[in-house]
Amino acid sequence: MLRAGGIGVASLVAGCAGGPGEGTPTETTTETTTETTTTTTETTTGDAGRTVDVAAGPEGRLRFDPDRVEIGVGDTVRWTFESAGHNVTAKAGASPKVQIPDGAEPFASYEDDKHYAIEPVGATYEHTFTVPGEYVYVCAPHADQGMVGTVVVSE
Repeated sequence: MLRAGGIGVASLVAGCAGGPGEGTPTETTTETTTETTTTTTETTTGDAGRTVDVAAGPEGRLRFDPDRVEIGVGDTVRWTFESAGHNVTAKAGASPKVQIPDGAEPFASYEDDKHYAIEPVGATYEHTFTVPGEYVYVCAPHADQGMVGTVVVSE
């Protein structure tokens, strides 16, 4: 019985190490690498900078933590949605509080002009800043309740 079990395990291990099953781990790794590369490509220009984390709605509160970050050109801010009902936007149509430097591209955690689209708890959104200046962003559903943040980007 032990011998048969040992052969079964050896056969199972051998099946994982070569043959048709061999490509599966590589494909998974490739997909993960591709996703990471795609994310990096979409959020960086030139050399990759550092990433600064900001919590959106920590402890169920209507705020960003920290509500002000200072970074350099090429750095990324990653927002993590810690409670329900939030988004991140620096699109002018979302709130009159939004301000971005001249020449900067507006950004948002949602597509198009769906300003009240929210992110699920645990989701993240990243944006890499390529234009220096001060960015005032909001959570569109809670901008009037003071859910406003600032990113200061220096050269």
